[in-house]
Amino acid sequence: MISCQQLIEYCLDYIEGDLPDGEQARFRRHLGQCPDCVTFFETYRRTPEVSRTALGTTMPLSVKESVGAFLRQRCKGDGSSG
Repeated sequence: MISCQQLIEYCLDYIEGDLPDGEQARFRRHLGQCPDCVTFFETYRRTPEVSRTALGTTMPLSVKESVGAFLRQRCKGDGSSG
């Protein structure tokens, strides 16, 4: 069985199909027995997708202006000159 640290190190190779067959089997066996690594791996696997979605989202102008106004007001209230 591989360790949690090894699983973390093997994630990219596993996803890209570059992990040798024996290591793939050990990787999957570890996931079958370690809920913490399942959580980590699912997060790792989904990160590029989530990042693309977030970067592709445009903030509406009204929201951008509201946030800007809020932050300017906060800076005035704390004595900052920003």
